[in-house]
Amino acid sequence: MIKKLVGLLTNNILLKILSVLVAVALWLVVVNYDDPTITNTYSGIKVDIINTDVLTDQGKVYEVINGSDTVDVTVEGPRSVIDGIGKENITAVADMAQMTEVDTLPIELSTNKNSNRIENITGDHGVVQLNIEKRIDKHLPVELVLNGEPAEGFIVGDTVMAQNTVRISGPESVVSTIVAARCAVSVAGRSSDISSSSDIHLYDADGREVDHPNLSKNISTINVNVGILETKDITVNFSITGEPAEGYAVEGVPVADKSTIKVAGKSNIIDGLYSISVPSDVVEVDGKTEAFSVQVDMSDYLPNGVKLADEDPKAGIINVVVGVVPLTEKTLKVPIENLKVMNVPEGYNAELMIENGDDEEVTENNVTLDVVTEGIEHYYMLPDGTEFSGDDMMGQVDIQSYFDAAGSNVSEGVYRIKIVFETPVGVSVKGTAYADVRLSLISQDATD
Repeated sequence: MIKKLVGLLTNNILLKILSVLVAVALWLVVVNYDDPTITNTYSGIKVDIINTDVLTDQGKVYEVINGSDTVDVTVEGPRSVIDGIGKENITAVADMAQMTEVDTLPIELSTNKNSNRIENITGDHGVVQLNIEKRIDKHLPVELVLNGEPAEGFIVGDTVMAQNTVRISGPESVVSTIVAARCAVSVAGRSSDISSSSDIHLYDADGREVDHPNLSKNISTINVNVGILETKDITVNFSITGEPAEGYAVEGVPVADKSTIKVAGKSNIIDGLYSISVPSDVVEVDGKTEAFSVQVDMSDYLPNGVKLADEDPKAGIINVVVGVVPLTEKTLKVPIENLKVMNVPEGYNAELMIENGDDEEVTENNVTLDVVTEGIEHYYMLPDGTEFSGDDMMGQVDIQSYFDAAGSNVSEGVYRIKIVFETPVGVSVKGTAYADVRLSLISQDATD
């Protein structure tokens, strides 16, 4: 009895489990057979615009407005189909060849998976809206902008750009606003040359950068070389050439309003440069009768590889003033005792003979020689405040130099020898003064 009861219970459990399994199987069969219709929305699908050459061949460009080239797509179909479709399976295409009169393009939606089983596919909008303009070109010079300052003692030298113009293309309304193209290079703290590639940026009349998706440039970057030069202060020297008009003289030396200029160059060039001498023919005094000035542009006289450090053209201009004054002529009476006979040959006696007013040669003391001098008036003044006179004028007669120049042997006789006078700076002897010198052998008795 008990065995029958256990067997009955056991058999019922197996039946119950079997019933559950059969029920599940039947439910799955029903569900799969029915396959209900569902929808799914895929956001942010980008519209692919094709056949754009329809516009570009007409010299036009387009701009998508209102973000209409992005669409949210809703797909309807059996659950078994929709569950297998992802965003990457959705395609949105707008054909430029199908443009409407109001500048819109119909959007065609499709899927690349189970497209034949999809019941419906729609977008939140059906067209791409366009703004269409004439395409124009413009050529602009490229300006190089240098930012910052080089290291102390250095300046920017020559700049070289691989190309100095750019061609821009785009919508007429945008291109017409562009007035400048610039590229920038930083020179801050630099003491050596720079070589870099710089991006080209476009600007409107207010200095705002212009950027637009339909703008294009034939080049986007430019290779730029920037030279960095060392600076140095150097001395400028001037001299003169020529002679003033007769009766006039140059007073002093040329006076310049600048004694130094700042130059720049490569270190190996200017390290050994300390001064520049301006050619003497730049300051010419021929025929002058009064003071005059000359304006000298130092950029004309700089060595190769050296330039003015200041870009201001006036920085290299130096004004040079030359004083020209009339000469004063004075006849000075030089005492004969102020003349000294030099280098008397050994064994000879030398005696000076000067012509007096009676055309007689005399050798006594207190006889004077008239010497004509000329010079600038204030040069006759001595440091002690007195005026230079014949009593202050000393002269030399060099006998040995006379015979050396003549190439003859010393012998007795009377010789006319040039007198060399000592005068203050700026005073000179006009003409040549001579003295007759009598040479006689010293007798043997005089030497005993």
